[in-house]
Amino acid sequence: MEEEKKKSKAKIIIPIVLAVIVIAGGAAWYLTRTETKLARAGYDKAQIAEIKQIFSEEEQKALIEVPAQSGILEIAKSDRYQKEHFADYLKDLGEGGNVTDLLHNYDPWVITLRATDGYTEDNLDLYLYHRQDGTAEDAAYTVNYINMSLLYSKSPDYDGKRFEDYEKYRAKRPDKTPEEIVAHVEHAKDYANEKYFIDEYFEKYEAYRAKNPDKSLEEVVRAVNAGIDKPFYTEMVTTDMSKGYLMIVNKYNKLPEGYSPKLESLSGYGNGSMEPTAAAAFRKMVDAGKEAGVKLRSLSPYRSHSLQTWQYQFWVDAHGQEMADRESARPGSSEHETGLAVDINTAVEESHFERTPEYAWLIENCWKYGFILRYLPDSEYITGYVYEPWHYRYVGVVHAEKIMKLGITYEEYYAYYINNPDYPETGGPTE
Repeated sequence: MEEEKKKSKAKIIIPIVLAVIVIAGGAAWYLTRTETKLARAGYDKAQIAEIKQIFSEEEQKALIEVPAQSGILEIAKSDRYQKEHFADYLKDLGEGGNVTDLLHNYDPWVITLRATDGYTEDNLDLYLYHRQDGTAEDAAYTVNYINMSLLYSKSPDYDGKRFEDYEKYRAKRPDKTPEEIVAHVEHAKDYANEKYFIDEYFEKYEAYRAKNPDKSLEEVVRAVNAGIDKPFYTEMVTTDMSKGYLMIVNKYNKLPEGYSPKLESLSGYGNGSMEPTAAAAFRKMVDAGKEAGVKLRSLSPYRSHSLQTWQYQFWVDAHGQEMADRESARPGSSEHETGLAVDINTAVEESHFERTPEYAWLIENCWKYGFILRYLPDSEYITGYVYEPWHYRYVGVVHAEKIMKLGITYEEYYAYYINNPDYPETGGPTE
């Protein structure tokens, strides 16, 4: 009985073993056959081992028909190999394509680059070196970065770490050559510690600096910002009336022909009249001063163009034009014609208004009502006028506070804070 069971098991096991042997042998035969055919195509053992790791069975069959020197294995081993384009690689190689071109042609990054404005095939290796994530935005940045860096690098002052600075300046001044842009950015570093540096004025700073080598950078910046890099009353322009109460009127900026502001009487607060908003602010300031025990009154506020013409000519006749230009404004260039300026209590140096309690109170409080001391001590070289402790100008509370705290002339403040395209508050409140 036991013997019969053994014979029965043997009948079952032996066929199974034979089947496994046949299948294994068949597989070995198949593999050996594939490897043999790859070897006949010119692939060596090392290449065949790589093919077995990289390609599917179907792909291996296809490779049997492809010569080893075709380049497909080199393509597949590249980190830029696109598996889904296996058939395309074989087709193009068969038509004489080379490995480098095919890696480029089916690389999504290269495809994106080639669709980008400014792309040039000559710079492809550099674009690939700076490979990004593959988006159109990344491609645009890479193409521009490489193209412009090559142009910037022709300048002896080029610093690769300052590419973004070059680009910012190029965006503002597209008329400049790459060499000029590099020179500007690199030389502008000299002014890095100057608070009131205005990038737009860089060339003017450099020109003024060359003519005045004894001047400090601070003096250069202050001079150019105020416009005194050229003689007074030269290159006159009509002031920007859109600035409202912040308009600047001086020896470079004149009022429009026939300008005549709306006016409101200062009756009870002194002589004359002022622009209505400035007049209301002046009255409030006088009332506040009175409560503090100081007496303020308008001596000389608005002047008509004809009156300013008469007054300036009076100074010319009495003291000559040079002295007249220091003490009085030429017609059309006087703040008094705006209706925004007022001489308080006096208008003569001999009275020494700067020594009075009224002056001390004004210096401490005038900004609260929108007024500033217009012509500061030791600023004649900027404003063109001698120190006038009695002359106050309405600019509104917001700006008056800043100006008085900064202690700079209105010329400098206007250039940096009001008319500077790089300053975030440019074109801000005119109140």
